[in-house]
Amino acid sequence: MKRVLFVQHGEVDKPGLLAAVLEEIGVELVVAHNYGGGVVDFQVEEFDGLALGGGGQSAWDVARYPELEVECRWIREAVGVGMPVLGLCLGGQLIARAMGAEVRRARQKEIGFFPVTLTEEGVGDSLAGVFPVSFGAAHWHGDVFELPAEAVRLASSAMTPNQMFRVGGNVYGFQFHPEMTAGLFEELVRDEEEWFRGEGLDAAALVAEAGEVLPRLESAARGFFVRWAAMV
Repeated sequence: MKRVLFVQHGEVDKPGLLAAVLEEIGVELVVAHNYGGGVVDFQVEEFDGLALGGGGQSAWDVARYPELEVECRWIREAVGVGMPVLGLCLGGQLIARAMGAEVRRARQKEIGFFPVTLTEEGVGDSLAGVFPVSFGAAHWHGDVFELPAEAVRLASSAMTPNQMFRVGGNVYGFQFHPEMTAGLFEELVRDEEEWFRGEGLDAAALVAEAGEVLPRLESAARGFFVRWAAMV
């Protein structure tokens, strides 16, 4: 059985739809709980694919989160041997950082459900092309990344130019959350209720919007994950 290592960055930062798809197609998902002060270390060569999830950490803040340096090493090792790599939000930022691109604070947080548009390269991409040309997606980030020198931009949003990219033929990074389900979004909101109040965000309205937007995107997101997993 093929095995994918998934790096989880917080108790509620789960693989969501990615886990469901891999289970359905018979790919084992091994979860590395790389948070909470300890640094776990896996041998990347023991796996067939590497996926990194979202989280509240900043990819550039390795003094506070030394485990992220380990993850960047995993990414470089995986890329070096031609292993498929997938980064979701923080995971996409870590791919960018591991490959020499800048990750920094955004001028404005992007939290909620906003349109994402494929670039011409995205439309023609064998994986990204399963998404509609323009679609609503889940966003929850306060940092942004530049593209690695060898990357191809596949999608953008009005607030964030780099929403999806590809390096080579099998390394994909996202800023938005294709793995997000309505249930997982509600769980994340419940976990951050106090923070939502402090930010002046209407948590109930966002949970309701998740129930409308995410089911419409599920078929395309599943298609992307199936195609990525086929390279594993």
